[in-house]
Amino acid sequence: MTRWPLDSPRAPDAATRAAACNARAEHRFAQWLVRLYRIGRLRNMVQWLCLRLEGGPMLSATWRRILQDAHRVSIGRYSYGDILKPGLLPPGTVVGRYCSVGTELIVRRRNHPIERPFLHPFFYNSLLGLLKQDTVKADSDNPLTIGHDVWIADRVMILPGCQSIGNGAVIAAGAVVTRNVAPYAIVGGTPARKIKMRFGPERIAALEASRWWESSIADLIRTPPFTDIFGPDRESPP
Repeated sequence: MTRWPLDSPRAPDAATRAAACNARAEHRFAQWLVRLYRIGRLRNMVQWLCLRLEGGPMLSATWRRILQDAHRVSIGRYSYGDILKPGLLPPGTVVGRYCSVGTELIVRRRNHPIERPFLHPFFYNSLLGLLKQDTVKADSDNPLTIGHDVWIADRVMILPGCQSIGNGAVIAAGAVVTRNVAPYAIVGGTPARKIKMRFGPERIAALEASRWWESSIADLIRTPPFTDIFGPDRESPP
């Protein structure tokens, strides 16, 4: 078991606090909240209640269940940000655990057909009434998968050419992502390109082998897989 340095920056009761938060993640009225969400005019209220009763956006298990059932979007434990807005992510999107997402995120899963003579959706979108079925792939045919512990900063746009964002990746503010993002890569720009890797191969291999994201925050604090999860190691006083 990893031993914490004497001057660790964590609060002495951090594990207890984390366990208390986890205990709030699913309220005893969860079933009723799921049912009430089916009533359109109550949806905003249900979202507010889920986050209020279950410890906020990082914790609410019921809100994640509603996103899965009603919107076909899977959001992992402790992930937060714009990804929790109903309807923002296309159906079929899968987001891992511990992800941090900023504001003004845009996700697109299909483009206008530039190879055709007409670009307008009248000529490919069946919802507009002229076609029996869509003539370009639906959003669900090109799902987006976001790994664990990914940081997506503000005003990022993810386009159809990107199908996956790897574990531990960072997408800089304002980036336009047109291709897959490798695990632990930092990307930015328009279009987004790799700036650098967060870690070397050995550190990445250790992170992947640990599968730390499968643990609760309380368990990570009690038995941390790495000594520097709260910051760089510091030598204990003599």
